[in-house]
Amino acid sequence: MKKFLILLQLIIVTTYTNAQKMNSMKEKCPQDKVNVDFSVWPKGELNTGYAKYFIGNSYLAPVGGANSGLVNVTFEPRCRNNWHIHHKSVQVLVCVAGCGWYVEEGKEPLMMRPGSVVAIPAEAKHWHGAAKDSWFQHLTYMTKVEEGASNEWLEPVVDEEYDKLPGSQSSLSVTDPEYMQRFDAFAFGEVADQVKTRLDDHTRYVCYLATLLGCQGIDDYRDILPDALKNGVSPVEVKEIVYQATAYLGMGRVRPFLTATNEIFQQKGIALPLAPQAKTTMENRREKGSQAQVDCFGEQMRDFWKSGPEDSKHINKWLADNCFGDYYTRTGLDIPQRELITFCFLAAQGGCEPQLKGHIAGNYHVGNDKDFLIAVISNNLPFIGYPRTLNALNCIREVESAKQ
Repeated sequence: MKKFLILLQLIIVTTYTNAQKMNSMKEKCPQDKVNVDFSVWPKGELNTGYAKYFIGNSYLAPVGGANSGLVNVTFEPRCRNNWHIHHKSVQVLVCVAGCGWYVEEGKEPLMMRPGSVVAIPAEAKHWHGAAKDSWFQHLTYMTKVEEGASNEWLEPVVDEEYDKLPGSQSSLSVTDPEYMQRFDAFAFGEVADQVKTRLDDHTRYVCYLATLLGCQGIDDYRDILPDALKNGVSPVEVKEIVYQATAYLGMGRVRPFLTATNEIFQQKGIALPLAPQAKTTMENRREKGSQAQVDCFGEQMRDFWKSGPEDSKHINKWLADNCFGDYYTRTGLDIPQRELITFCFLAAQGGCEPQLKGHIAGNYHVGNDKDFLIAVISNNLPFIGYPRTLNALNCIREVESAKQ
């Protein structure tokens, strides 16, 4: 027992020291939180013996020998155990890696980061598990064990309950509650109320996803994607938004969002790959893409792919066969939706005002009118700020003026 306590003390001191160094650099869960270094605290074996009491995969690795009583438990992102009660014993948790939660009935959720220690009182109903977008490792052992001690497993922590916890912004809700209260009240209260007559919830969330791609808001994207799915945005629509962003942002900026999407889909049990949506071949993509350009902008685009200076006309051809032929011709989103998300990509990234004005005209051509686009840019303002919002509004005004 003395060796056990010495070992535990060294572990806690080392973990706490490392946590202090980490927290001096970052106030929230580390940005590399999804990929915990398992060479420091090994995952161990898949926890099959207690799998029925967990949502998601967990792993067990005894520390200091199989009979030491000290175990490292690893949770994949979103994994958590059921509500449960330890009768006549106290469980101690020591977070050693990643980011997770301890939730006790009747109390505020407690975020656990490396160095966090929780002593769970006997008879307290509780659960613990990983954050939405982070692996989580904690050591656990039992103390103050009385005769007749037992563990009572209760109901699972369903998604509706779990998703009320913050995601990658979770530490902001803890460290900056006043700030987050104002932001949430503005973005999801005042702004949402302003645009509700023009944008239903499904459309609002489509715009959120496209806008966060455009402004590279990967943390907020991770937080909002589960809500988008709950508000009627289908997995196919999500993937189509991400895929089409490649034409306007490039693979270098899109890939992290595609990876995040796949991780969240897998956590929610959405089988990958999704059903194919391509409707062109390598032989007809230029012809079909050119027709999609006509559908978006009118007959003047019929042979646009042939135009341009000799040294760069290949780019206009690529606009037809790649941008429009490879993406706009796919099913999953219709043409008005595809012009809408392009408007969001361009407005959010900024510096693309000439292209933005062209796609404002395209939106008009497919039925997305001025008032609708103003509602969209108003909806997106909390995530892109006032300068880019005002630039987009000016582009709308210029297109309107040119129509006179």
